[in-house]
Amino acid sequence: MFNKKVINGSLILLIAFGIFNLLNFLYQFAMARMLSISDYGILATLFAITYIFSVFAESIQTIVAKYTVEAKNNGQVRGLLNKSLNKGSILATKIFIVYLIICLGLAYFFKISYLLLALNGIILYFMFLLPVSRGAMQGKKRFVALGSNLIIESAMKLILGAGFVFVGWKIYGAIGGFTLGALIAFLMSFIPLKNIYEAKEEKFTNDSFYSYAKPTFFITAIIVLFYSIDVIIVKILFDPVTAGAYAIASILGKVILWVTVPIGKAMFPLSAESRNDSQSNKKILSTTIVIMILIIVSILTLFYFLPDLIVRLFSGESIIEASRVLFYLGIAFGMISLANMIFIYQLSIGKIKKYRILILCNILEVLILISSYQSIERFSISFALSSFILLIASILFARINRHL
Repeated sequence: MFNKKVINGSLILLIAFGIFNLLNFLYQFAMARMLSISDYGILATLFAITYIFSVFAESIQTIVAKYTVEAKNNGQVRGLLNKSLNKGSILATKIFIVYLIICLGLAYFFKISYLLLALNGIILYFMFLLPVSRGAMQGKKRFVALGSNLIIESAMKLILGAGFVFVGWKIYGAIGGFTLGALIAFLMSFIPLKNIYEAKEEKFTNDSFYSYAKPTFFITAIIVLFYSIDVIIVKILFDPVTAGAYAIASILGKVILWVTVPIGKAMFPLSAESRNDSQSNKKILSTTIVIMILIIVSILTLFYFLPDLIVRLFSGESIIEASRVLFYLGIAFGMISLANMIFIYQLSIGKIKKYRILILCNILEVLILISSYQSIERFSISFALSSFILLIASILFARINRHL
């Protein structure tokens, strides 16, 4: 009934991502303790913008992983990597320039320093470049190397970020450490790919490359925007202290998302390889769903019975508003995780027609959240409702594509 490769791959990545997420959690823990609640709210807003940038990271890694699997040899993989890195650096520069212009308005709108917003935008380069090498590791099923690189990134972010804040650089230090951690991880990501770069480069060509890239980017954008926009809307609708409390609960809720991501990463190359074997893919999908549901239910149980303790351990103080909404946000991120897994599965087997209509989920989310400004609790319940709609849409999307 279950696929052993999914279980083994998931186990490796679960351990690696577990350490990665623990270090990320410690980073957030350190920032929550070292910064004021209002400053942490600003940091959460900057990270929400960064999460939107991760549309590029997730889609690029998915695309590179997909075509690494389909490449005939290491020479073609090298050609794919070089082509992707060149195009990524050019596109990152163009988007960074546009971002700097947009930040002139964002600085006024969010009441955040323009210099801070600009510094936050440097991460764009790593959103385009780091996923290329990681996508190759994922496609080659080098899960240990992929996990190690993630751990290096999060460890550097924690050490540098906390160190910079400690010496008095505050939010600038937090963002600076975050960016330098990504740079170090990028430079070290080429070490596990040494044998690929030793191969003679061959031109990588695939007629379906761009036709696959378009829906991949679109669907990734839908998911990333879905779990990022709530923090931004809270920053606009509520006072700084309330926004900071929500940000703390949101970070804790995202633990569900972070813990379940490696399962999808392990599933992707396996389901891509056996996309023409329906029986094998059914085992892969069922194994993935069972593992994810067990994890989600376990975390939600803790959120339901121990919300105040979890918030206190994380922030160092009792924050009633954060404790009150933690379970609702956990439900929301659990449903987003399941929806994301369904979309990743569809991308891996190449059944991704009729995807544009999914943008309605984001539109509905924004409308529902804006109309729920009366209290942070109502806002959180509305976010959970929006996430339920996304999950239903993902299931319908999969069923429709099955018959196309």
